[in-house]
Amino acid sequence: MLHSSSIAFIGTPELEQVLRQAGFELNHLEIPENLELLGIGANTFLLIIEGHQQSDIRNLELTRTIRAKYPYLDLVIYKPDADIKFVHAALKGGATEILFEHSIEILVLTIKSFLANQSFSPHSFDLRDTRKNLGSFEGILSRNGRMWDIFQTIVRTASSDATVLIVGETGTGKELLARAIHRQSGRNGHFVAINCSTINPEIIESELFGHERGAFTGAHQTKQGLFRYAEGGTIFLDEIGDMPIQTQLSLLRVLQEQTVRPVGSHQELPIDVRVIAATNASLAEAVQEGIFREDLFYRIDVIRLEVPPLRERREDILYLFGHFLRRTCSDYGMNCPDLHPSFVTLLLEQSWPGNVRQLENLTQRLVLNQRAKELTGQHLQDVLYAQDIPNSSPLSPEQAQNQNIPSLASPNEPLPPSTLAVPLTTYLQSHTTTLEKAYLTQILSNTNGRIAEAAQQAGISRRTLLRKLTAHKIDKHQFRTTRSDPEPNI
Repeated sequence: MLHSSSIAFIGTPELEQVLRQAGFELNHLEIPENLELLGIGANTFLLIIEGHQQSDIRNLELTRTIRAKYPYLDLVIYKPDADIKFVHAALKGGATEILFEHSIEILVLTIKSFLANQSFSPHSFDLRDTRKNLGSFEGILSRNGRMWDIFQTIVRTASSDATVLIVGETGTGKELLARAIHRQSGRNGHFVAINCSTINPEIIESELFGHERGAFTGAHQTKQGLFRYAEGGTIFLDEIGDMPIQTQLSLLRVLQEQTVRPVGSHQELPIDVRVIAATNASLAEAVQEGIFREDLFYRIDVIRLEVPPLRERREDILYLFGHFLRRTCSDYGMNCPDLHPSFVTLLLEQSWPGNVRQLENLTQRLVLNQRAKELTGQHLQDVLYAQDIPNSSPLSPEQAQNQNIPSLASPNEPLPPSTLAVPLTTYLQSHTTTLEKAYLTQILSNTNGRIAEAAQQAGISRRTLLRKLTAHKIDKHQFRTTRSDPEPNI
């Protein structure tokens, strides 16, 4: 695993000390009179140059020389108040990134982002590495470059009042990111989180905006509402795609006017609240289907953070597992078990449909149920099977054929010998996946690709259906072969 000692630094002792205090090990370089004599270690992948230490001309000469000698080296120039002419020339000369903000925090985040983008090898994983703070932002652990891009966006935009839309699958940590935005914003009011999918549609406006006494049956006293409770702070609207259409209209008015009108009141009350929304579905598709307002979508989609699922953050799986393992063992006064290579291999093969939340739950189950000195692949297999969670990415029929997985047999017929050549979970998963895809294809064909109707017939939520279509790579539009009425607003 790469360490921060692979970073070279050219600059003042003051900035070097700040970066060392942030946890980085730096290789300090002096600039020779003849730039051609500048030598950089073979293991170095990142060079930080403090730009205001020397003239712009010298900085540009240095940049061009380094780029010519070390074409694969990432080069970051930290030069607060750099003008646009210098930025353009430095980027043209080969700089990877120019930081011109007076912000050490941005510089630290940038370095961590480059660290996160380096290659990952599970064979060199060390549990002790999870004790280091190089992969943590506001308590969120990650070594993934896309995650650190998100962290940088948060730092740069947190102080604004712009609405934020966080898009990501269930369990990816959307609320953690929302809380990080709130802490970075400096807002002194409350952080209020509400899941729009869990509130009765009949009372959601009362919950959000409050109500007057006697506004409806059961309203025996005035209620403040969550927006007013969050005054001076942040409100987090999770699963905003499940918000009723009428409430969407009320929310749009709140965002436009910065006022709320309690249910049963004619008075508009001014508010100062930053709104962060989140969804695990495509709001753009919801707009097309008529179940989400287009004007509200554009109002909340100002700053977008797209959170990658855990299966696309392979370098985070072991890192997070190590963190959860150490924490769980510490909580229960247990020694951390060793990890057998078969365990590591199988852990990295999982598709993690529940993402980080599933990984944390699995870690706790492993520690409490296995109590082994060394965790093996079989230990992991047992826990995965007990949870009834697929232990790898869904297999297509082609993949099943390539792995020589036998076809389905009648219960009264003996299975061919080749059946026993694959694990039971692999055999079951293959055919479950095949049958599910066939079922979804048929039901979409019967409903002419109408998602709401197909979900109702299948007895699952619209969101679950869309997630399954994505997993099976089924395009709903291919089933709309004839003109049909628009889907109802539900």
